[in-house]
Amino acid sequence: MTMRLDFDFHARSSRPARLSIALALAGMAALGWAWSNLQAARAAETGLALRIAALERAQPRATAQPATRADSAAHAAQARIAAQLGHSWQPAFDALATARSARIALLSLDAVQAKSQLKLVAEARQLADAVAFIDALQQQPGVKRATLTQHEAQADAGQHPVRITILVELGA
Repeated sequence: MTMRLDFDFHARSSRPARLSIALALAGMAALGWAWSNLQAARAAETGLALRIAALERAQPRATAQPATRADSAAHAAQARIAAQLGHSWQPAFDALATARSARIALLSLDAVQAKSQLKLVAEARQLADAVAFIDALQQQPGVKRATLTQHEAQADAGQHPVRITILVELGA
């Protein structure tokens, strides 16, 4: 009884097969395509939310005539409060979320409904990062204009960040 031994003296290549590389490239292309579609859908959603908010603001509301001066003042105050509560800031928040960057730290946000503006105070690692953030904000649907109004290098901080103030005007 003899036993047969099979030896393989030819080692296989450690390189991946061409099919594996082709599948990896196809997967990366599909991922890029899906990411761009997601960004386009978010932009469309923000634009639609802005249009809905504009339609809700433009919708006339029926009101009865106040009987006295005190009633008219109370009615005006109620109307102002109702307008403030009814104002939709979601398009502005969506624009900020889409334009966010790891290189920008948002410190404060001050919203002025009457002017439809946001005043942002943020810190950036470099002034170029701040300019890139403002450009990204400017590209968002619902943002009419984003303007750098002030910048100041923080000398007392360790990495010397730049504190910026940005005025964002909202509207289509």
